[in-house]
Amino acid sequence: MTKNKKRRSRSDRRKMKKHAIEKQNKALKTPEGRLQFVNSQGVSSLKKRFKKGKGIKRKEAKETGDDIELIHTHRTLHNYSGSWHCFAKWVSIHISPEQLMVLGNVEKDTEGWIELINQYLQYCIEIGLSPYTQATYKAALAKVLGVSSTNFIATQPRTRANRMNNRVLHTDYRLSNKNNDYWHKVVASTGLRKSELIHVTGDAMQRGRDGRWYLNLDGHKHHTKGRRDRWSPIMATSQEEEEWLVAIFQRAGEKRVFHVPKDLILDDFDGKKVPTALKPHKYRAEYAERVYRSVAREISKIRNRKEVIHLRKELVGISLDRKACKIVTKALGHNRPEEFPRSYAYILLKR
Repeated sequence: MTKNKKRRSRSDRRKMKKHAIEKQNKALKTPEGRLQFVNSQGVSSLKKRFKKGKGIKRKEAKETGDDIELIHTHRTLHNYSGSWHCFAKWVSIHISPEQLMVLGNVEKDTEGWIELINQYLQYCIEIGLSPYTQATYKAALAKVLGVSSTNFIATQPRTRANRMNNRVLHTDYRLSNKNNDYWHKVVASTGLRKSELIHVTGDAMQRGRDGRWYLNLDGHKHHTKGRRDRWSPIMATSQEEEEWLVAIFQRAGEKRVFHVPKDLILDDFDGKKVPTALKPHKYRAEYAERVYRSVAREISKIRNRKEVIHLRKELVGISLDRKACKIVTKALGHNRPEEFPRSYAYILLKR
């Protein structure tokens, strides 16, 4: 039989609390201490919200209004923790220990933290961070506090025109010309995402009833988004390019096509490792354009005007075949029919 631990006296508990406060105040006098203090509070709050949100569908949580306090995926937890760490780093440099000492817990003293976060967001605007980055930080910091992002100052508006990522470039500046050419050929012909490139196997390449080549992707085996199965056409620019691509897949058989161990690579263009820096979205956009142009009807000949989508803002003047957009969206592996006009049609501006 185990003995019950003796409960500490009130005076002992008071002394321990006083000692803990003194230790914390001493730590806050160094930038490292301030960083650890702020970061640990934020990460602790995010982990609680992830624990609460695990197993709850986001759609249901949004309908009940509980989504503001929940995190549903590991990826969101990871990303939000990174955004909070950036904020904590800024606090450790720009905010004095005295200011931090008067602040309570992030989940209780929301007003004090909102004021601090507003200063940080203003700093982000002044140093020229993109509106998209500002909005990402804002959403993450709001989640830590469990409040709506409308409680913070307004950040700069987001438009396609002011995007700063590399999808607007013709090539990826982080990769060599040789790598750019290789992955451009592969992704623009297959439409594969990065995780799909890593996990796709040679037996996914199959010939359809129409005689054309397709990728038959298994959601779980090939790590597609949402683990959705899909049947995507190969959209090579020439017969030679198609034969080259099919040969790579057939040579792999039931094994991975790319991202294989070095000792299994037969030549310079076989089993190439998928670069960490690869951002395939712009190449997927080119794939989407090829699929669209192969199935789209001439707009002037579409009798039912409800089957025509008229784009707005900087894409104004471009009209799309709604049925073709649905086919493209399916080939890309999205489940929302409006995804091609919304996220990929920017490629049409370059033509």
